[in-house]
Amino acid sequence: MALRKFHRLRLMIGKILFFIDNNYKAFLSYFLSHYYKEKVNKVGQGVRFNGKSKLTGMNHIEIEDNVHIGDNAFIRGEGGLFIGENTHIARNLVLYTHSHNYEGEALPYDNSFRFRDVIIEKNVWIGINVTIAPGTHIKEGAIIGAGSVVHGVIEKMGIYGASGPNLLRQRDQEHYEKLDRERRYGGMNGVPLPAKGIGEVQRVSNVSKSSKEEG
Repeated sequence: MALRKFHRLRLMIGKILFFIDNNYKAFLSYFLSHYYKEKVNKVGQGVRFNGKSKLTGMNHIEIEDNVHIGDNAFIRGEGGLFIGENTHIARNLVLYTHSHNYEGEALPYDNSFRFRDVIIEKNVWIGINVTIAPGTHIKEGAIIGAGSVVHGVIEKMGIYGASGPNLLRQRDQEHYEKLDRERRYGGMNGVPLPAKGIGEVQRVSNVSKSSKEEG
């Protein structure tokens, strides 16, 4: 009798898990759409988040009608983001509206930020695995191919595909060499390390740990 009840319970749990597995994206999309409509500065009608996405800086984001954002999007909106109507975005989008400051007080960057808004006009189609850099302006009707890294101005009705890396500019050599001489480096999230440098910090840490073990 107990064994029969166990098998029934296991069957019921299996059905529940099967149902969740087949419907969780629909539930998640429904939940996220309502959650983001409450948190984002402006969200139009018919906006869909298809799966799990992460948005930050939501009070700086505006999304117009009939925008679809695919699964696993990662959007940092602190610098300002506008997405025009009827824009469809495939999965795995990475979009930043700010970047670390590489001309600050540490190398390779410090813990301050540079903010530049991103504008995506209406009727844009963005493919899978696209990265959009701070300051990008994608004009009306443009198409961005899969795997593209996008920056600057994307012209109206233009079709753009992935290409190799291009040199944008050079770092300030004098500033770079000054910080390097002074051993001013950034640790986690750019927070400046002590002037003695990470090697010395690690050595002190190891000595301290060894002393505790001996004690």
